[in-house]
Amino acid sequence: MRAREATEADAELLLGWRNDPRTRQASRSTTVVALDEHLAWLRGVLADPGRLLLVVDHEDEPVGTVRFDRRDDHGWEVSITVAPGHRGRGLAGAVLAEGERAARDRLGVRVVLAAVHQDNAASARLFDGAGYVEAAPAVGGFRHLRKTLQ
Repeated sequence: MRAREATEADAELLLGWRNDPRTRQASRSTTVVALDEHLAWLRGVLADPGRLLLVVDHEDEPVGTVRFDRRDDHGWEVSITVAPGHRGRGLAGAVLAEGERAARDRLGVRVVLAAVHQDNAASARLFDGAGYVEAAPAVGGFRHLRKTLQ
């Protein structure tokens, strides 16, 4: 696994993953996103020093994305998507771990936060297995988790 910073050249790839029905079901926003809206969002993320968007490659093929958003002095919130064609292959843990490593090495990230939809059993297993613990009571159907990186 190797994480690289996303670029505008990744726009269509990332949009396809974002608009996948299973991805939308587990997201805070479940609507389909148009290309022009996605491009504006992507350009904003790429220009924001408080955000890090990574594409994780496995055997020279993109298999997932991990995004970190700065949350004041409380840490960085993580968001992960495994490419629809690569789900069910046991890659999510490695994609998350590579994203955490890259965020730590590139930005000095130490505290990572996660919001996991309480109906998303796969994400709950992923974050629980990666050492995330409850940080606050569930709100709006989302569990709030936290991990300190080594």
